[in-house]
Formats: sequence, C-alpha cells, structure tokens
Amino acid sequence: MAAATGEWTVFDPRTPILTCSYSFGPSVARSLAVGADEGFFVISPPAGIARGAMEQLRGYGPIRALVAPNAFHHLGLVDWHTRFPEATVFAPQQSIERVKRHTKIDDIRPLSEAASISGPRAELVDMPHYRTGELLLRIRTEAGIVWYVTDVITNLSELPRNPLFKLLYRVSGSAPGLKFNNFAALAMVRRKKALKRWLAEQIDAAPPRWLIPAHGEIAAIGDQPETLRRVVSPAP
Repeated sequence: MAAATGEWTVFDPRTPILTCSYSFGPSVARSLAVGADEGFFVISPPAGIARGAMEQLRGYGPIRALVAPNAFHHLGLVDWHTRFPEATVFAPQQSIERVKRHTKIDDIRPLSEAASISGPRAELVDMPHYRTGELLLRIRTEAGIVWYVTDVITNLSELPRNPLFKLLYRVSGSAPGLKFNNFAALAMVRRKKALKRWLAEQIDAAPPRWLIPAHGEIAAIGDQPETLRRVVSPAP
C-alpha cells in the first residue's frame, strides 16, 4: 500500500468521494469521505494528520457525520470530533460501547439512524454475524457501485513489514492480494461462513465496480464481480 499522505485525494468528483491514507503505527490505513445531503460523512477519520487536512476536506463542504466503522477504527475520532463538534458520530451497534470507552464521546448513534442524513447515494450497513460490529459502506455513483470496507477484506500488495502482523497475515492467508481477512475475523466475527454467504449475496444482488479497502490498494472490479465473489466464497 502507498505510504501515508495525510492529504485527501479525489476518487470520484461527482458524488463526491475522497480518500486519505494515514499511519497508525504498524501499518497504514485509508479513510473515506463521501458527499451526503448537505455535507460529508467521514468514515474512519484519519488519525495524526495536520489540521490543514481537516480544513482541506471542509473546503468541499460541511462535515455532517463522523463514523467509527468498527470497534477498532476510532483513533482519529477524538481530534475530528473536537474540530467538528456539530457532526453526528455513528458506529455499528455492537461497536458503540467500546468506541465510547476509548474516545470518551458519549453521544454515538447506531448506523441504523444514519439514513436520515446520509442521503440516497450512500448506504451504511451494519453487517450481520459480527461480535464487534463492522460497516459496509455502499455508494451508488454515476459510474457504478463503490464499496468501502475496513477489516473484512484487504488488498495488500505485500505482507505488512511489522514482524507480528506479517506472521499473522501470512499464516491466516489474509495477504498479499485481494483476500478475506481471516486474521481479523478471529476476534471480530461470530459466524464466518454465514458472513461470507451474506457478502456473496450482496455482491450478486448489486455488484460493486470498485472496492475501496481501509487496508491495501483500491480494487477495480469492473464488470467481473466473480473476482470479488471468489474472495468471500465459503470453503466447501
């Protein structure tokens, strides 16, 4: 994955969709901002970036909401909430208590309430079969459907450099390449086969043309949804 930039890059200018890579210690993660009704949702707000990057995004429109997409992607939430206290904070239902505990932000709303301000293009789905909660963000653009995921699917071009993460990803078969994240599933997922079946159903029902992962390179799926479906197919 590319080195952290701490700056927002436009992925789709029409919706709009922007991404920002940042370092969280052992590796790099990608945040996403998507235009909603009268402003932006910021998913997995980037941690440790300059104030200018916050203002850069604000230049595209007001920040309406901040989203912790699971129980662990909350490192930048406090800084962004301090800068934009008027933004509503959301998280998957099963993530809320842990995010509250680590951020000291008391008013965190479940994803089920996000539709009231996310608009018709963006759907924030609280995925089933999780212990800790996980977001699937589905965005309908003029060029097709875009998925953003955090820890369920990765697309790392190489194994992580951190020795422990390198070992865990290699042994679990979670990297390199476009892979289901078996390593994260150990702690986060309640029923892995059922989750994979659910993901396959979502792909078949409305195939995404792009997958934007929090960890790894953006994957252009195009009109070959079987590429992604193979990643989530349950083992026989």
